Amino acid sequence: MPSMDSPNLDDVNKTVFCIPYVPRDEATGSMPKLPTSVGEDRDLDNGEELRLLAYKEAWRGCLNRMQQIIQELQNASIKAVLEEVRSSYTDILPGLPYPELPVISVINPGLGSSFLDEVSVHLESPTSSSNVQCLVAHLYPGDFPNVATGMRSIISGLMEREDMQDGGIVSSLDWRYKTKSSGIVKRKTPSSSLANYDIKFLFAWYRNRFKSSGTLISAKFTSLSHFRSGTNESSSPLLVIVLHDFEQLDPHVMQDIFYVCSGSIPALPLVFLVSMSSPASNYLNAIYSTSTVALLRVRSITVPAGNAVLQELLLKTFFDAHFEPMIMFGPAVLEFLQDYFTRYHSSTDAIITILQVAHLRHFTSDPLTLLVRDTPSADVLSKPGKYVDMDADESHPLSNVPRIIDNVNDARRAFYSRLRSLRLGFGVMICIQSFLEDGGYKGLDWSVDAKKGGLCTAMINLLKGHFTRDVKELVRYTRKLRRDELTTLSGRLHEIFSGLPPSVLSEERASLDQLARIKNSVSESGASDVPPADISASLSDWVAQYLGESLKLPEEGILWDIWYTGLAPFPSELLNPSLRASMMAGLLRPHDYVDDINANDIEPAPKEIWELPDISILFKRYLDSGKMINVYDWFESFKSVLDSQRLNVKEPASPKKRGRQKAQAPETTEDDEKWDTEVQARFIRALHELDYLGFIKHTNRKADHLLRTVFDVDDAD
Repeated sequence: MPSMDSPNLDDVNKTVFCIPYVPRDEATGSMPKLPTSVGEDRDLDNGEELRLLAYKEAWRGCLNRMQQIIQELQNASIKAVLEEVRSSYTDILPGLPYPELPVISVINPGLGSSFLDEVSVHLESPTSSSNVQCLVAHLYPGDFPNVATGMRSIISGLMEREDMQDGGIVSSLDWRYKTKSSGIVKRKTPSSSLANYDIKFLFAWYRNRFKSSGTLISAKFTSLSHFRSGTNESSSPLLVIVLHDFEQLDPHVMQDIFYVCSGSIPALPLVFLVSMSSPASNYLNAIYSTSTVALLRVRSITVPAGNAVLQELLLKTFFDAHFEPMIMFGPAVLEFLQDYFTRYHSSTDAIITILQVAHLRHFTSDPLTLLVRDTPSADVLSKPGKYVDMDADESHPLSNVPRIIDNVNDARRAFYSRLRSLRLGFGVMICIQSFLEDGGYKGLDWSVDAKKGGLCTAMINLLKGHFTRDVKELVRYTRKLRRDELTTLSGRLHEIFSGLPPSVLSEERASLDQLARIKNSVSESGASDVPPADISASLSDWVAQYLGESLKLPEEGILWDIWYTGLAPFPSELLNPSLRASMMAGLLRPHDYVDDINANDIEPAPKEIWELPDISILFKRYLDSGKMINVYDWFESFKSVLDSQRLNVKEPASPKKRGRQKAQAPETTEDDEKWDTEVQARFIRALHELDYLGFIKHTNRKADHLLRTVFDVDDAD
């Protein structure tokens, strides 16, 4: 009788069943103990669960903050794209000999692939701020192998976006609607049918769908906006075609498609929205003919990308006084992020991935990271034999647990307070630097386009403590400012402190009061005979004193490594491992990648070949062959290993007992046939897996031979 939790294997509605693997110790029948990711002697009983909860909360806060910043960066570009789409057929240069096909190019979308999706959501939304309704079709290079297929992709993509109430797509040019009391009756003339790649087919559908007086109009287009000012007719929706990876499209195909589409405007309001990684003018003029470019009205919109995006995300996530992440990353992680972003993948997706891996690494490297969020209660820490090693001592009497909890809480508050001061001091430096740049001074080399990395390098140097020279430079510039410049700078600094959150403002009240006095003294000095040097000295002295007190390294405190990664390197091998080396190692030594939950600290003995998975067995025999592999010989060598596996798995007893069992229960012919069938099936399966991974190549010269594609494998033992 199956249990309540067992799956119903007779259910015809299900094609896949998940049967979890639950191993048991044969000797005791008890469940084996799962290993911990850190030292078991320094961990709590539920340490892994506590660290997982702390990781989720820390990463959720960081991710939400970055998504909010990305959305703010996108808004300006999205607004520009929507404005260009809205004015595609209204803001037209008069006196043109023929209408131009609107093409809007989005240059270098470093904000990730989600940017065009966000634009599409705004275009298709009935409440869009663009004040225009659109049908949007997303197309990719694979949709344009030739002109006919490309036109079919455009037409079907646009028509499928609009859910027709008649349950089908128009396939005829001659639709006649007759209004009756029961509704609208349609009649089709087969002789006038059009091909589904003909632009007239799309025009017929569009005309009868949105232009004809008797047509059905979808509910989402009942209140259409006016494209043309000064007209009383309600306008029809624009047809927006989004072309992803435009540079990968065949220019010969696209120039014909542009020519066909340009002949149907403005009766068919087509708008092309193309995603490009280079300026549209340079690419179009270099690749496409002059006659094709003359048909287009190109508008380029550059999305924020490059170091500006990285700088904005890091600055507003980890160096902003208005936001406090649960953990802070050290200079090693930020250096790797900067190098990877500038060299390999300059997108927000790469930033988010690296920071998430860094979060995971931090919470799995030390058991003390469970204290990031809060401190366990005294009852949890008082359990005998389980404690968190938070002091230099090797043991902790139970009476010291309340004192330990208080020390941890004090260390947490002190670290976050020290980090807030560091962020605020860095904000003061950025404020002074921005003021100097606005006033025409050189200031510090923190510009975004600086060869040294700009503000991202400044953040790394801040965490390394290499800021003494920069502070002296800012103090020197401040001391040389004029009276009107001092008034402006003191006002900006006062705004920074007065706009702090209440929790931070309570700690910076003394600095705010001192800045207010300096600001008032600078304002009142205009009517007095106080020399400008004396006025600037008070502000520069405050800057030197405040930055000297606030710019302290996060390591200056106890238990700092709980909330700060310091100089711990980023695990780059987890982010971008070598595919070839990883694949070879997995095939040759598969058991190295599977944790043995019952294993002790003793290094396990090397596995025999019959103990490996089928694909590993076949791969080892693959390495023993020459350039060409005889499939029959390959199968025979594979079968010999499986025969040995069958013998060892079915008869784990001693050799004497094994021989006695063999004599008592000999194998039957039926069992041998079943075994041969199973071996053949396992061979074919392993062969297909190697073929899928690209290790073999088929040849027409010999039907029973295959070609090797991989050679020079060092570790083939």
